[in-house]
Amino acid sequence: MEQKNQNTIIGHQQIVEQLRRTVASGRIAGAYLFVGPAGVGKETVATYFARLIFCLQHKQSPEGLDEEQSASLPSVCGTCLACRKVDSGNHPDLQFIRPAGSLVKIGQIRDVQKQIIYEPLEGSRKVYILTDAERMNLEAENCLLKTLEEPPASSVLILLTSNIEALLPTTRSRCQILQFYPMQTEELAEVLMKRFPIDAEAAATAAISAGGVVGKALTQLEKGNRLASEVPEILKETDLLAAFRLAEQFKNNPESLAELVTWYRDLLFLQQEAPSELMTHIHALEELRTIVPRYSRLRIQQAIQTVFHTKSLIDNTNTNATLALEVMCLKLLKIDSYRG
Repeated sequence: MEQKNQNTIIGHQQIVEQLRRTVASGRIAGAYLFVGPAGVGKETVATYFARLIFCLQHKQSPEGLDEEQSASLPSVCGTCLACRKVDSGNHPDLQFIRPAGSLVKIGQIRDVQKQIIYEPLEGSRKVYILTDAERMNLEAENCLLKTLEEPPASSVLILLTSNIEALLPTTRSRCQILQFYPMQTEELAEVLMKRFPIDAEAAATAAISAGGVVGKALTQLEKGNRLASEVPEILKETDLLAAFRLAEQFKNNPESLAELVTWYRDLLFLQQEAPSELMTHIHALEELRTIVPRYSRLRIQQAIQTVFHTKSLIDNTNTNATLALEVMCLKLLKIDSYRG
């Protein structure tokens, strides 16, 4: 979800203020690397950064601006011609480079290199936003290094990645790195209640399911999705042969992995006799009470770790998703077959 100005950026205010001070002082680096989970808001903030650079309603001070002075400067106006062009995707000095299919390819990087040497047409700088930077193939990344080593003074490269370890150390070292973190679930739940006609329980459930990642929570609620009302079959199944069928279900609905953790979390709360208001799936309380005797605290913790590990493999590596999910389901069924 694209926000139009700073006031509608959800979270990341410390990063936003840092970027405002950077633009106000004129000390804009040649390359940035925004790091954080998919959907956390990296592209939204990168677009805001570009809008901040282009905005016609405030001037940059070249040197000597202290932090207090920088913070008091106006943000993007959202109404000038430059801001409107960014909003409509028509600013001639802003370009997004996205994967062509599954990869960012060397031809795309070479196109950038051909363009970046020219002066900007309207703004003070040309801004290139490379999404999914971890999906560059090796040829493309090596090609990009030539530009990162000596970026033109009138250009800014912003690389976005959900997996910094997939990038070469030399790529990382040539960028100013900004780390984006998920929001606290309580804070995100408050935001969701202001944006959607939902109660506190539904907002908290969406925030927990999304792992504090604002983009995932917004997408879930905008599509009208809610967490499944039925207890996941894998919590009740004991037949190891069901692993392959269950793995296929998870593959067809990858978001359900994050939701599965919330069910195990509820079992843990029940096992520890925690207050029911802490639970996410309070509507399934009675059924969960019949299931929880099968689990010890250790077994639940192992199950949560298994799900998190599998989700990380699928999100951040080239692991075969089907195989990873089959292994996960086999482990969960073996874990769940034990008595606590």
